[in-house]
Amino acid sequence: MKNAILGTDLSAASDKIIDNAIEFKLLGVRKIVLVHILNLRSTDDFSEYDLGSAQEKIDSQKKRLLGMGFEADTKIVMGVPAMELMRQAKIQEAGVVIIGYRGSSWSKSTLGATASEVLHNIKCPVLLMAFSHEPDPKETEELFKEEVHHFEKFVRQFRQKEPKVELLHKIVNQHVLLTTDFSDFSENSFEWLKTHMTSVPKLTILHIQDAVRIKHLENRLEEFNQIDTARLERLRKEFRQVHPETVISNVLLYGNTKQLIPQYIKDNHVTLAVMGSQGRGYISEFFLGSVSLGVARLASSNVLIIPFNKKLKP
Repeated sequence: MKNAILGTDLSAASDKIIDNAIEFKLLGVRKIVLVHILNLRSTDDFSEYDLGSAQEKIDSQKKRLLGMGFEADTKIVMGVPAMELMRQAKIQEAGVVIIGYRGSSWSKSTLGATASEVLHNIKCPVLLMAFSHEPDPKETEELFKEEVHHFEKFVRQFRQKEPKVELLHKIVNQHVLLTTDFSDFSENSFEWLKTHMTSVPKLTILHIQDAVRIKHLENRLEEFNQIDTARLERLRKEFRQVHPETVISNVLLYGNTKQLIPQYIKDNHVTLAVMGSQGRGYISEFFLGSVSLGVARLASSNVLIIPFNKKLKP
């Protein structure tokens, strides 16, 4: 992989992604195309849009990427954000689309609001960079008290004032979690991770015996555990052949998949969760699996969703 699309809303959240962009070299990224989208669905974006200011800001972000050793380009376009990001990914032959989520919800940004839509239209890997996004309540309260008698001025200042924002995990590869149900989609994600990640200090390969799916077969749980333990060991050995330096752990759990994965991520300080866009029993390649979508919404980590690619299938 060489090219990446990075969706930028030119906010403080986007700046934080740019500041941490050196991490994307771990995915084999050499060129980053910054894409800023003027949302056709939002009339507010048009009424207050300043093209000159936007160009100046995106050029500044590009300059910082160049300083990190990336090739870089910029695009300011009009369109529907989710569709436009995927269209630009196709034009640029990008290997991954990078966007922030949770980090822009206080602004007029469209990226936070459309992260789910991007995933539902996934055509290439999508890396979601997780943010903390709690506003500073004291700062907001003080500003309100100061301007309570000048409401219009307060509104203008408040709109311009963004809360403090930080990436949850600046070191993306510190602890990578690969979830698998041993489907073709999961095997595809495993191959992608093994092939594209240049450095993985710590990897956990997680399989969950879905309590809902096998409830009527609980009497065979021990048998399934033995089979899946062997499958996990196969994956561990294959990954070790390519990444001998990686510390690899296999984890086998039983329970509700949608609940256990986010909880495991939180409890074990996972920095990047890697999973297929679908699992067993998928309906269509154009619909994101319910487990993948649930993890993307709830995970306290960066999330990398990999769509199926027949070329990667072993």
